[in-house]
Amino acid sequence: MTIKVVRDKDNFVEQILINGEELDSDDGEVFTVPKSLLKGVSFSEMPKDVSFEICERAEDDIIFLDTCPITISKISDNKAHVRFDYSGRRKYWDGDVGFQLYMETTRDIITEHENEVGDLKLESYDDDGDYITLTCSTEIEASTFDSIITSAEDLFKEIHGSVDLKLGAPFKNVKETQDEQDFALKVVIPLLRKLGFSNVRYNHGKREFGKDIIFSKRTELDDFEFWGAQVKHGDISGAANSDIDSIISQVDDAFKVPFYDLYTKRKERISRLLIVISGKFTENAIEKICEKIENHAIKNNLSFMDGAKIETIADKFRKSR
Repeated sequence: MTIKVVRDKDNFVEQILINGEELDSDDGEVFTVPKSLLKGVSFSEMPKDVSFEICERAEDDIIFLDTCPITISKISDNKAHVRFDYSGRRKYWDGDVGFQLYMETTRDIITEHENEVGDLKLESYDDDGDYITLTCSTEIEASTFDSIITSAEDLFKEIHGSVDLKLGAPFKNVKETQDEQDFALKVVIPLLRKLGFSNVRYNHGKREFGKDIIFSKRTELDDFEFWGAQVKHGDISGAANSDIDSIISQVDDAFKVPFYDLYTKRKERISRLLIVISGKFTENAIEKICEKIENHAIKNNLSFMDGAKIETIADKFRKSR
């Protein structure tokens, strides 16, 4: 066993070790765990009667927490309860907007997720005039701690992208996003929600089949139309055959391979695909993609969005505030 639990005669936890390293705890119920210790560890090994507060690292008895600490507890061998704890004081806040507005907006975004998607639950919100604290939670199914932590961090990024968008100046982050995942979570997903799409979820991984994001909209005939989005970071050049061929292959997979929808509880296929990039389509990239796709039904159900178009949409949202 990678995780060793030492209990007293009354079966209370006295000590937890991971790969021989003892975890810190003030109360014997919540143990602080550096991410690196949990790499490759099966979640089934976690004891049910304690919680793990995940930190970035621990050095010389100093614990370095993430921006938003997450605490993990066990529901079953492959399902975790994950709690997010936001807190801060007004006098130490140096954001672009007031701390109260920022936290209230975060609370509202979480409530929207709870009502519309069902992937988050607002546990508490408290403002005493100095400190503001917010706690929310989610349930994540995965077999390893790595996957649970990654999913939790993805959701955290998505929340903050939505908060930025609602506050009216989100797309200053487009050029600052570090990679494809960062761009998808902080910009694209919040944008799709703002545009009125529903059931928006990140789908990136080995089984994405050309669909980094899956979402839907209700049609005039009161049906759901399913969409996919292929997300790219940077520019796409029509002069680079490898870029064009890769996109066409992913487009083909996106339409051919069904996905399991969490809401209808059955396999579905997308009707439309959005190719969205943070940079520019150069050297007639869009035209060359469309020219190489022989299936007219697929060609006619492709949409394209680049960084400039995102900025245009953002300006409309800012002016409507």
